Amino acid sequence: MRERSHRRDGSWHGRRGHTPAVGHRAEAARRVAGAPPVAVDGTPPAIVRPDLRRLVVLPLLAVGLAGCSLGDDEPPPAPLGVQAEDEQAVETLGFPSTATRNTVRVGGGDAAADAAGVAGVLYPATGESDRPTAVALVDDEDWITGIAASVLAGRPLGAPILLGNAEDLPAVTTDALERLDPRGSELSKDAQVIRLGRELSRPEGFKTAVIEGANPFQRAAAIDRFFSAARGKPSNDVVLYSADDAAWAMPAAAWAARSGDAVLPVRRDDIPPPIRRAIAEHERPNVFLLGPERVISKGVADVLTGQKLARSVHRVEGPTPVENAISFARYEKGDFGWGVVVPGYNFSVASVSRPLDAAAAAALATRGVFAPLLLTDQVGKLPRPLEEYFLSVQPGYEQDPGQAVYNRAWILGDDKAISVDQQAQIDRTTELIPVQANAP
Repeated sequence: MRERSHRRDGSWHGRRGHTPAVGHRAEAARRVAGAPPVAVDGTPPAIVRPDLRRLVVLPLLAVGLAGCSLGDDEPPPAPLGVQAEDEQAVETLGFPSTATRNTVRVGGGDAAADAAGVAGVLYPATGESDRPTAVALVDDEDWITGIAASVLAGRPLGAPILLGNAEDLPAVTTDALERLDPRGSELSKDAQVIRLGRELSRPEGFKTAVIEGANPFQRAAAIDRFFSAARGKPSNDVVLYSADDAAWAMPAAAWAARSGDAVLPVRRDDIPPPIRRAIAEHERPNVFLLGPERVISKGVADVLTGQKLARSVHRVEGPTPVENAISFARYEKGDFGWGVVVPGYNFSVASVSRPLDAAAAAALATRGVFAPLLLTDQVGKLPRPLEEYFLSVQPGYEQDPGQAVYNRAWILGDDKAISVDQQAQIDRTTELIPVQANAP
C-alpha cells in the first residue's frame, strides 16, 4: 500500500492515518464484523468585457431545493423545523434518502436542480468568504460543453456549474444565483456569471460575460483558452473524451475540476479542427484517451503521435461505462490520475441516464471534497463492478476506530435515477468495519 503523497493542488491523497488495507478481505471482515475568449454581446470573442448594464440590487434568498425562508414569520427551509406532532414528519425529515451514515444525496429531479444543490453544499453563502467568485452557466441540453466547462469549477476560478437555456433560467437556477450572489472574478473582468454560449439566457441583475463558440467543439476550445489564460499557462496533461456517447465521457468532468487539466471532446475517428488547434496550444502535452478503442479509435491516437500533437498518448479504459469510470478512479501515472486504491476518500455517484449530472457534480472534486465520479447504469441495484470497487477500498480498523479513515459517497439525483435501496448498498460497502489483522 502506498503512503499518501502531496498533490499539485495542495491536497493529500493516498493512505491517511493508521487504516488497515481491507481490499479483498472485506467479505471476511464482514464475517468478523492567452486573452480569454470571453466576450459580451457585440464584442469580439478575444476581448474580455463584462455587461455594461447597471446592476439591480437583488434580495438574498435563503433557499434550498425544498423551500425558502425570508423572515422570522416564514417557515424554515425543509427539512428544518420538523415537530414531533407534524403530519408526515419522518418523510419531511428526509432520511434515509437525504443521507445515511456514509452517503449524502443531492436529490434533484433533474441536473439543473442537482447543480444548484451542489453549489449550495460547497458555497453556503452565509458571508463574504463562502460565496463563489463566479458561476458558469451551461445549456441544460449540452452535456459536451458541460463536461468541458467543468474545469472552471476548479482553481484558480472556482466557478460552480449552473444550468439554463435559451428561453429563460429555471427557477432553481435563479434562486441559486440569488442566494450565491457571486462576488465577481478578477479573472473575467469582475463577471459574476460566465455564460457558455451567447444563446443562453442572461440572468438579470448580474454582471455577465460569455465564452463564445458556434458548436460544442468551438466552445470547448474557447473554454480551454480562457482557463489557460486564467491559470497562466496551458496544462501539461489533456484528457480527450467522447462527444458521441456521454456515458463514457462523464468521468472527465470531475478530473477537470480537480486537476485543472484540459478536457476536450473528440469524435470516435476524428479530432475536430477546433480541438486539434486547442491541443497544439498545449505544446505537445501528455494526452489521455478516456475509453476503449470502440469509443475513441486507435486512429485518433495515431493522429496525435503522427502529427506530433502529443508528447505521449495513454488510454484509460474499461469494458463498460461503469467499469471505465472505476478504471479512471484507480488510474495514476505520475501526477495524473486519482489513484484511489486505498480507503479514505469521497466519491460522487451519478446515473449514466443523466449526463449533465457530471457537470453538476464537478465542483465536488474541489474545496476539500475531491471526489472522483463513479457511475451506475441501474436504478434499483448497485452494479456488481461498482460494489466490488467499493469493497476493494472499504475502510477498516483493527483496534481503535478513532484512528481510522472514512469513505463517503455523494449521490446525484432522486430515487428515479438512483434508488434508496441502491443508496443503502453504497452505504454498506463504504462503512468502516472491524477487520482481523491476520485475515486472508
